[in-house]
Amino acid sequence: MINRRQMIGGSVSGFFAYALRNRGTDLFAKSAFQGSAKRCVVLWMEGGPSQLDTFDPKPETGTGGPFKPLATTASDIQISETLPQLAKQMNHLSVIRNLTSTEGEHLRATYYLHTGFQLVPSFPRPAMGSVISRETPDSDFPKYVSLGATGIGPAYMGPEHTPFSVADADAAINLFNTVRRRKSRVSLLRELDSSFSNKFHDARMETRKAAVEKIERMASTRFAKSLDVRQSSKRDLSRYGESAFGRRCLIARQLLDLGVAFVEVQQSGWDTHSDNFNSVKRLCEQIDRPFAALVEDLKSSGMYDDTLIIWMGEFGRTPTINGQMGRDHFPAVTPVVIGGGPINAGVAVGQTSNDGRKIEGHSYHVADLFATIFNAFGVAPDKEYTTDFDSPTTATEDGKVIAELV
Repeated sequence: MINRRQMIGGSVSGFFAYALRNRGTDLFAKSAFQGSAKRCVVLWMEGGPSQLDTFDPKPETGTGGPFKPLATTASDIQISETLPQLAKQMNHLSVIRNLTSTEGEHLRATYYLHTGFQLVPSFPRPAMGSVISRETPDSDFPKYVSLGATGIGPAYMGPEHTPFSVADADAAINLFNTVRRRKSRVSLLRELDSSFSNKFHDARMETRKAAVEKIERMASTRFAKSLDVRQSSKRDLSRYGESAFGRRCLIARQLLDLGVAFVEVQQSGWDTHSDNFNSVKRLCEQIDRPFAALVEDLKSSGMYDDTLIIWMGEFGRTPTINGQMGRDHFPAVTPVVIGGGPINAGVAVGQTSNDGRKIEGHSYHVADLFATIFNAFGVAPDKEYTTDFDSPTTATEDGKVIAELV
């Protein structure tokens, strides 16, 4: 039996472990970069967001709830009135309303929507962030950063594609500052390690030396500064809002500016089995401004053309309202919002029935979403990799690119 701690690993407290793991770049030959996307940010709604109360409203139906539909800048897309700022940016985004999943349990669904494969403990799969890290150029700072969550691991992609997880940005900044303040001690340690290694040829000393060098390089880059919102303008702080999610989105923008290839930003609280409507209203108030601000900033900076932005969670929520005024797990319809890079904008992909209980017409699967994302990075959905137990495998499980989005 696999538990959450085994499935997802790493935290800011694992800073030095990250450096130890990230001590080489020769485990895999880099493939040619062919796609137009260079960066990706995932806004992860932990718990599973209600599609009916966000991006697939069903007004004046028994299942639709109290929220009214809101016209957007995309002529064919209406969203919930709970997202007024995002409505102004929908001409840059598309909504997938016909994605279906088979996983309705949190742990398994989290794994599925992070890797594109169902959980098989004996055959671990790499997170989307690890694959994108693997397929993008090397840097002196992490290419896969998770804000507010631990992040799914790299599996056979290798330890250099492990997420650098930041639960507390201030703690991470203080750690980098400590490394810089003690640079002379770190240099002395490196010299002592080198002397010992040269004399005794100890492989462990080589590993330690590589880790120290990694830490020094990261401390001298702008990575730590990118985690700090205290130097941001008052205008940006206001636009992104005071919530933890808003601050993380602002950090994500700064990391993308720096050149980090993949950033995940988590917002918790979407497991709304009770008091769904009040909870969703509060959660949407927290995501509306920062999500819209992130799209606006990526557009104005010119980065939107080569940056994917994805909003999703484990699954959707039931059209039926339960006895606690909540909505339960509903993987049959799993909502996704996507935009940027080569993705077509302003498109509503697929549709659900009037009561939201089923997908009408064609449906897409999780592997198809991953195929679409990887395709944006120039990675073929059937590209082959080799696992650490020498078994061939592909980037997706027979995923096909979602035609309406390209």
